[in-house]
Amino acid sequence: MHHSSTVNIILAAYNGSKHIRRQLDSLLEQSYPNITIYIRDDGSTDGTVRIVEEYIAANTTSKKIVLLGQEGKNLGCPGSFYQILKECGAADYYAFCDQDDIWYPDKIKWAVAKLDKKAKKEIPCVYFSAYDYYTEDGKFLRHSPPQKKRIGLSDVLYYTPASGFVLVFNEAARQELILGVNPGKELHDRWLLRGAACFGTVIYDPRYTAAHIRHPDAVTAEDSGNSSLLQSFLKNEIGGTAMTDSKKHLRHFQKTFWGKLTNSQRNTLSLFTARNTLPRQAKKLFYPKRLRARLAGEAAIRILFLIGKI
Repeated sequence: MHHSSTVNIILAAYNGSKHIRRQLDSLLEQSYPNITIYIRDDGSTDGTVRIVEEYIAANTTSKKIVLLGQEGKNLGCPGSFYQILKECGAADYYAFCDQDDIWYPDKIKWAVAKLDKKAKKEIPCVYFSAYDYYTEDGKFLRHSPPQKKRIGLSDVLYYTPASGFVLVFNEAARQELILGVNPGKELHDRWLLRGAACFGTVIYDPRYTAAHIRHPDAVTAEDSGNSSLLQSFLKNEIGGTAMTDSKKHLRHFQKTFWGKLTNSQRNTLSLFTARNTLPRQAKKLFYPKRLRARLAGEAAIRILFLIGKI
């Protein structure tokens, strides 16, 4: 395998002193050599920046660590990731990185091999892989659920097949989906995957490439069985603003890329972004394609269509 493709790892850090050492160790132990790690601190009040500076001083590997200018401004997520992508040098590929996961040694090597083989330079290409869930003290919980080999627009309307930390994407994706437009406030993983599903290529790798650390306070819907999952979806999505926010994000995506969308993509997006009418509600309720991977999530979204929440 050639090691000529360059990879920029995009690490947004914030109060990560408890976990960031293990993540940095796993980045420096990557079997793929041609890596530069760009880190931006989002205004931490703990020792995160000091730890990063220690690593920069002590690093003897071929991989370069760059700590970007510390203006101390808190941009949050996804703003901090986008800021790094604006400031870092150009590369063939870019990989999002969270401060508290652990990457397996071949994560980047596998991604580059797939991208080199399948990605066309001129169109956005986003690769993602499967991953494992672990507790903070290193106990294996489970594998991430399998995903479809082919990801289409309906798969990324109200669902994200992959978390940001397993995404690796090409320069065309950075230019066309992030730098050349205003991505807004939608999370970077869904925004990029939807863009690639519409205008480029999505590559799914079923190999497990990282350990996603579950913290006791970060229990999400994914951790539940179907009945409690449905309850949690309904509580958060009927009671909260998550789904109305999702609809706003879809509208922003539609407006941003209207000129590039096919008629079929325009029709699909318009169905889910237009103001509710009874015929539209019925069309959404009986939309023939699955919109979410889990049955409970699918049931929840159909209920939201039925009651006209989205």
